Amino acid sequence: MTENTALPKARGTAPPADASLGKRAKRRVGRALRWLVREIQYRILYLWSRVMGPPGVLAYHMDINVRLLRAFGAKVGENTRLVAPITLCNIWLGYRNLTIGDDVAFNGGTFLDLFNRITIERGASLGPNVIVMTHNAFNKNRFLESRLPRLVGDKPVVIGAGAGIKAGAVILHGVTVGEEALVAGGSVVNRDVPRRAYVSGVPAVIRRNLDRD
Repeated sequence: MTENTALPKARGTAPPADASLGKRAKRRVGRALRWLVREIQYRILYLWSRVMGPPGVLAYHMDINVRLLRAFGAKVGENTRLVAPITLCNIWLGYRNLTIGDDVAFNGGTFLDLFNRITIERGASLGPNVIVMTHNAFNKNRFLESRLPRLVGDKPVVIGAGAGIKAGAVILHGVTVGEEALVAGGSVVNRDVPRRAYVSGVPAVIRRNLDRD
C-alpha cells in the first residue's frame, strides 16, 4: 500500500494567471468598443447638427453632451457630470449663452432657457427637473404685462459656486443665486439669493443663514 504524497488543495486558491489576464483583456476590449460607439455617435450627431442646427434636447452619454455643448458655443469646464436629458430653448445663437464651470452636476431633466446668458459656476449642482429661465413675456398678453411689469423682459441668471438647486426648483430671469446657497425643491426663485442662504417656497423666501446656524 502506497502513501498518498500529494499535497491537499488549498481553499480559495487564486485563479490561474492566464484566466485573470483574459478577464482584463475582455474589460479593455469592452471599454474600447464603448468608446468607439460613443465616438461614432458623436460624429454623426455633430455632422447632423451642423446641417440642421444644434439639438434642443441632449439625451446622450455625458461625454457626448459636453462635446456637443462645446462644439456649438457653450463654455464647459472640466470634471462635469451632465446627466441627460438636458433641454435647451432659444438656441438660435447655438449654446453661446451658456457657461458651465468645473465640477458642475446636472441630475437629469434640466431645462435651460438661453434667451439671455446663464452662468453656472464651479461646483454648483442642479437637481432633477430644475428650470432656469432668462426671459418672460406672458405670450404678449398686454394685460398681464401691464399688471406684472417686473416679471417681463430678459435678464441673465447666475448660479454661484457651490450652490445647490434641488429637484423641481424654478429660477426666474435676472436672479443671482449666491455662492453655497441652497434652494429647496419645488421653490420658485424670483429674487437674488444671498451667499450661504437657504431659501424655499413660492415665491422663495430666506429660511436660514447657513453661516450662523
